[in-house]
Amino acid sequence: MAIIMKILVPYPDETAQKIKDIVGHEAEVVVSERTVADMLKVGGDAEVIASGRVPAEFIRKARSLRMIQSFGAGIDKIDHDAVLERGDVIVCNNHANAAEVAEYAIMLLLATAKHIVFSDRQLRQGDWAMAWGGPLPNHELRNKTCLIVGFGHIGREIAKRLRAFDMYMVAATRSGRTDHQELVDEVMSSKDIIPILKDVDYVILSLPLTTESRHLVDSKFLSEMKSSSVLVNISRGHIIEESALYRALSERTIAGAGLDVWWDYPSKWGSSGKLPSENYPFHDLDNVVLSPHRAAYSENIVQEQFQFAGENILRFVRGETPLNIVDLTLGY
Repeated sequence: MAIIMKILVPYPDETAQKIKDIVGHEAEVVVSERTVADMLKVGGDAEVIASGRVPAEFIRKARSLRMIQSFGAGIDKIDHDAVLERGDVIVCNNHANAAEVAEYAIMLLLATAKHIVFSDRQLRQGDWAMAWGGPLPNHELRNKTCLIVGFGHIGREIAKRLRAFDMYMVAATRSGRTDHQELVDEVMSSKDIIPILKDVDYVILSLPLTTESRHLVDSKFLSEMKSSSVLVNISRGHIIEESALYRALSERTIAGAGLDVWWDYPSKWGSSGKLPSENYPFHDLDNVVLSPHRAAYSENIVQEQFQFAGENILRFVRGETPLNIVDLTLGY
């Protein structure tokens, strides 16, 4: 009897069933709790794990492990050092959510630039001060400059959609190059963006969290931005230095920000009572749009992510080269 691969899915049964439906009888899918102990007990001999969170202990002790398939694009919860130590494990991420995240990024940009949330809050109290002639006119996007920092799948989808707003678009990549030059007006290295910030109206962060990108947006970065500029972050919270951003927003050295990602999160989703930041009262500011890390959550995305993950695992099971293999020395 042929030996088939084992796939560990440390999620509820309904999640594992979606993977089972795709791989069929070509592999064995097993389910565990999300603790390392149970993951090792159930899937310590698995060749594949499908999860966005894989701790170092599991990677080091699961000696049969050869593939980690993430359900999302971000892989910062997969221990890079343990994977690199092994040298025989590949990590694949998932870009099924790129279009939805791009739409959401533009929504945050528009909501911030047009003062939608603040206007809504005022009008619900019977205050019409934000009407025509009020203190905060809308920021126009047309003929403005937008800097997209990070030009992977999401960044490119953002650029495609922003083109309709008649903006001048600059893409910043690690190398200063892209195979998709036609989507923007200019491409530059992310190391060289500080001098151009004085000419940029909108900055959208769509890059992975790496050692190089951590605190890329610091007090120096923010001090070089226009007082009328808007910052949008749909990547990872720690790309921005939290204290510097709060200071820039509270002192209005930048006009506003739209944030879907944060520096710390509640242990469980739901009505936890936890504010967006434990350190700074972003929730008291009128010039920031707060979002609870939901940019990728759409009506179709869950099924699409599972579909890609299952099909990519099946490629590996069949001896084919999976898609979206991440270079962990770069972090993406």
